[in-house]
Amino acid sequence: MEHETHTTADRPGRRRPVIAILGAVTLASVFAAAYFAGQAQALRQTASQSAEAVVSSHNPLGLTMPTLDATAAVSSEKFSMATGLVSDRAEGLFVLDHNSGLLQCSIMYPRLGKFLGMFTVNVQDALGTGKGTQYMMTAGLVDMPSSNNNPLASSVIYVLNASTGAYACYYIPFSRTMMNSNKPQQGTLVLLATGSADPVVDRNAGR
Repeated sequence: MEHETHTTADRPGRRRPVIAILGAVTLASVFAAAYFAGQAQALRQTASQSAEAVVSSHNPLGLTMPTLDATAAVSSEKFSMATGLVSDRAEGLFVLDHNSGLLQCSIMYPRLGKFLGMFTVNVQDALGTGKGTQYMMTAGLVDMPSSNNNPLASSVIYVLNASTGAYACYYIPFSRTMMNSNKPQQGTLVLLATGSADPVVDRNAGR
């Protein structure tokens, strides 16, 4: 009985080193976690500062650069299709029939969710035609003077005759006033300029 009494009395003394070790391990874990968290935060801040430095080096004046609205264009054997902005709130859908040469620009009014603008032209009048003629088409932005008497969209449409290399540029007489009034509009795409991807060089022109 006397031996058992000593054994029981010694147990608290044995637990104290174990508790101390566990406490030390816990504190070490907390400090390690805090250290690595701080290192990760420092790395993120360094990366962020490096990225800002790169941007600043390309933009030393700190100017806010405007975003660009992209257009899209696709083509198949029979049709070409492209999109382009006609105003700050509306976009035009251009569809070209390769067989007939008919180019249509359909404009959706955003408030009504309907195609209420329609402008057309036959590109064969400017680019010619022929058996198996293929076309390519894309839209581009333009900044031309516009008025109520001479309304203009924000985009022009470029069409290329892939067989001959001849191309043409058309603008859209689109009225923002009519769109804002929810009034339908239609008309003809206006030929702005023509050119050739394979021009004949006039050697005498520079003399």
